[in-house]
Amino acid sequence: MKRTLLALIAPPAAVARHGCVTCTAAPIGVFWLGGLAGIGYGLAGGALGSLFGPGFLIAAGVLLWLIAAAWARLVIRGVESDLLHRADSTHDHQVEPADEDPFHQLRSNV
Repeated sequence: MKRTLLALIAPPAAVARHGCVTCTAAPIGVFWLGGLAGIGYGLAGGALGSLFGPGFLIAAGVLLWLIAAAWARLVIRGVESDLLHRADSTHDHQVEPADEDPFHQLRSNV
């Protein structure tokens, strides 16, 4: 429950400790900050507010915030699934790299 609530309030903080921060928290943070900026700009009645109306900017900001929250929740669920080693976990189904040189065929034809 705490993680879901944190994913709704501050999605980057919810996923910061799960996986690579630059792969998960940074892109989610961009959506979240874009949502905050859209909501704030819409409430302030910015330049785009006069073109589309402040409701459009607020709705776009809320949409971006919801996308960030859903993305954060999916990341948390995926990490939990991998840690529990369920049947659909990618953690148990990884292909081990071969010991041979990947350029062996290219070098033998030269």
